[in-house]
Amino acid sequence: MENRNCEQLFEYLRSILYDTKVQPLDLEKLDEPYQKLGMGLQYLDKMIQEMKAYSAALSKGDLSGTIATRGNSLCDNLKNIQANLNHLTWQAKQVAKGDYSQTVSYLGEFSDAFNTMTAQLRERENALRLEAEVEKHHADMAESYNALLLDLISGSEEEIIVTNVDGTKILYCNREGASEDLKNEEIYKMCLQEAAKERSSDSEALTSVKWYWEAEDSEHRFYKIRSRTIAWEDEKAYTHIIREVTETKQREEMLRRKAQRDPMTGIGNRAFFLEKAEDMLKKEVSMVFCYCDLDHLKYINDHFGHAEGDWYIRHFVHTVENLIRKEDIFARVGGDEFCIVLQNCPLQAAKDKLQVIQNAFESEKTHEYPKSFSCGMVEVPQDHEELDIVKIIEEADAVMYLQKKKHRQSQPELQRKE
Repeated sequence: MENRNCEQLFEYLRSILYDTKVQPLDLEKLDEPYQKLGMGLQYLDKMIQEMKAYSAALSKGDLSGTIATRGNSLCDNLKNIQANLNHLTWQAKQVAKGDYSQTVSYLGEFSDAFNTMTAQLRERENALRLEAEVEKHHADMAESYNALLLDLISGSEEEIIVTNVDGTKILYCNREGASEDLKNEEIYKMCLQEAAKERSSDSEALTSVKWYWEAEDSEHRFYKIRSRTIAWEDEKAYTHIIREVTETKQREEMLRRKAQRDPMTGIGNRAFFLEKAEDMLKKEVSMVFCYCDLDHLKYINDHFGHAEGDWYIRHFVHTVENLIRKEDIFARVGGDEFCIVLQNCPLQAAKDKLQVIQNAFESEKTHEYPKSFSCGMVEVPQDHEELDIVKIIEEADAVMYLQKKKHRQSQPELQRKE
């Protein structure tokens, strides 16, 4: 009997100390000599639960009030922590208001860190005050240099115009012979529109704003423009520094196209295909992805030379280009791997098209060896969800591999030679 009572009381004490949810103690199940001890453990349970709730509130920054009842000595230290944190919060608010005389002396290393911080803030405020005085002096000097600045920008190779913040008027232009009719020129109209747009996003137009933007006119000339707010004759205005970059843009576009071309065949490479396919997936059109792999290329390279293998690849490209539409995508994505995307083409029509390409490819007679390719197709409906182009390629590649396996089984003599 004694063991049973002790076991119940011990299990209850263990649950109080270790369990997240304490298992309740039924006093009625204890013998009378042990019930008083059980009541004491229940009181301990209450004190510990209060301590846990109190510490949890403090850990979340809840300093609004005391959670423990009076007489719970387990929470005395927590109450001291709460009082210290409340006072520290008040001190931090005073520092935020600019009172850097606040010091802390009751929190050990934190006290040193807090006091160092307030001292640094005080020093920083003094430094900023000095910087503000210096900046004001610079601003006064800048005002006196306005005339010199206008002389300098008049000789600049870049076009510079100043517009009012409403974007309705050109206040200045460094172009020789500038007059009111300049605002009819297309690029100046763009600057006026940009000024009006920036004004609408900053209704007061009081802060210093700097931004960079690009523009293209109706004759496909490109410009890079640096705009910012300035003070112009005691009023806020925008200055726009205009630099034509048409030749640079054309060179960049040429290099981009060159980087996306396969040098042997002239068609797009993998980077070209991924970019175009991603763009196409954003449109609401149906399409069929065809992943093609040339058969026998290794055999041709080994027995006829790599120059013949190159002809084999170009012959395939020439055949496909002659039989697909202008809006379809065709690219070389690997050594002997190609991707074709047929837009608005039902799956059966795509299969028929690829069969036509296969027939035309193998009908060439001057090079006496088999010509074929394996192909895997994936159909994407018009109302498709968001898709990953890489996963589509992998799916089409898996289908293609099955066809290639059949081709190898049907031509074992070429497999042995390879």
